Amino acid sequence: MVKITLDEDSIDAIVQYTKKHPDEIRDIIKLVGEEMISVLLQKDMLDKGAQLYRGIQRAINYTYEK
Repeated sequence: MVKITLDEDSIDAIVQYTKKHPDEIRDIIKLVGEEMISVLLQKDMLDKGAQLYRGIQRAINYTYEK
C-alpha cells in the first residue's frame, strides 16, 4: 500500500502543471484507465471461470448422487 500526503502547495503545483500540460495529463489518465479496464476484465473472466467450475462440479455431484 502506498500512502500519499499532499499539502496545499503540492496541490497548487499539480493544478498549475495540469493547466500547462493538458496533453500529458490526458495520456496519463488514458494509460491508467486502460490498465483499470484490463484488471476489471481479468476479474470478470475469473468470476465466469469460477461460475463455470461450480456448475460443472454441481452437475458431477448430482450425477453421482443418483
